Amino acid sequence: MTAEASPRLSRSGTRQKTATVLILLLSTMLGLALAEGLTRLFLPGFDPSGQFDFSHHMGDLVLGPPGTETRQAKNTGDFDVLVRINRHGLRDDNDIATAAAGDIVVVGDSFAWGWGVEASQRFSDLLQGLTDRRTFNLSTPTDIEGYAALLAYARSLGAGVGQVVLAVCLENDLRDYAATPAASPGGGFDLKDWLARHSAAYVLLTTIVHRTTWLRDAAVRLGLVVPNLEGIARHEDDPASIDASADRLQALAKQYRLLVVLIPSRALWVGGDRAVEDRLHRAFVAALRSRDIDVLDLRPFFEAGGAPLGYHFANDGHWSPRGHRLAADAISQHLAR
Repeated sequence: MTAEASPRLSRSGTRQKTATVLILLLSTMLGLALAEGLTRLFLPGFDPSGQFDFSHHMGDLVLGPPGTETRQAKNTGDFDVLVRINRHGLRDDNDIATAAAGDIVVVGDSFAWGWGVEASQRFSDLLQGLTDRRTFNLSTPTDIEGYAALLAYARSLGAGVGQVVLAVCLENDLRDYAATPAASPGGGFDLKDWLARHSAAYVLLTTIVHRTTWLRDAAVRLGLVVPNLEGIARHEDDPASIDASADRLQALAKQYRLLVVLIPSRALWVGGDRAVEDRLHRAFVAALRSRDIDVLDLRPFFEAGGAPLGYHFANDGHWSPRGHRLAADAISQHLAR
C-alpha cells in the first residue's frame, strides 16, 4: 500500500511546488505591473518614454529623431534639460542646409552635442554670440571617422562648409583607425539600459538610490553602481593610435578650414594611469602640429584654476555649463587671432 501511494504523493507534491512557484511569479509580475502603472500615473516625470534617445539611423551615424522635442535627465539630479531635434536629426535651431562659407560649423561627439546642458549653454551656441558669426552644431556621439561622415552629410544637404571647429575627445576618440573597425553601437543586450529606457518604476527606484547617500554607498559596494570617476576610459600606450588619429584629421584638414579642439581626458587628473594619459595627450598635440593642423589644446585652460574636474558634472563625465563657457571663450579667442 505504501509503495503504491508513494508515486501519487510525489506527483502531488510536485504539482504543489509548481503551483507555488507560478503563484509567486504571477504575484511578482502583478506587483511590478502595479508599481509601473502607479509610477506612470502619479509620477509621470519618471516616465522614460518622454526621455531623449539617439534612434535615427543615417548610414553609420545615429542621430536624434527628426522633429522631436523631449527631455534629457539624469537620475543623480545633475541635469534635466530640453532637447529639440530639427528636421535633419540634429540638435540645432540653425538649419545646416543654409550654412555658407563665412559661417562656423562645430563637429564633435556628445560633448559638442551638449550632453546635459541646454542648447543655449553649449560652446557652439555661445561661440555664435562671441564671434557674431552664424554657428551650426553638427554633432552626435561618434568618433573621428563619424565626424568626416557628419561633414559629408552637411554637404549633401547643400551646406557651404567653411570654418570647421572639430572637437576631439581624448577619452574615446583615439584609436588605430587603419587597423581596428569602429565599435558597433549596441553590441549586446544591457538589462539596466533597457529598464532605464522602458520602466518608470526602475527610473524612480534608481533616482531614490542615487539621491540617498546610504543606499548609493550600498549599491556601490554591491557593484550595482559604478562611481563616475571609476568609469573613465583608459588607453594603452599605443603610438599607432596617435598616428592613425592624426592622419585622419590631416585628411580632413585638406578638405576644410579646420580647427581641432582637444577635449582633455579626465584620466589626466584622476586614477592610476595619469602618466600614460599625459604621454598620449602630449604626443597627440605634437602629432597634429607636425602635420600643420591648427590645434587648440583646452588642457591648459582647464588646469589653470587648479580644479579641472570642476568643469564637469559631479556624476557625469560631460562638461557642465561652466565647462562650455570656458571652451567657448578659448575657441573664440583662438579664431580671432
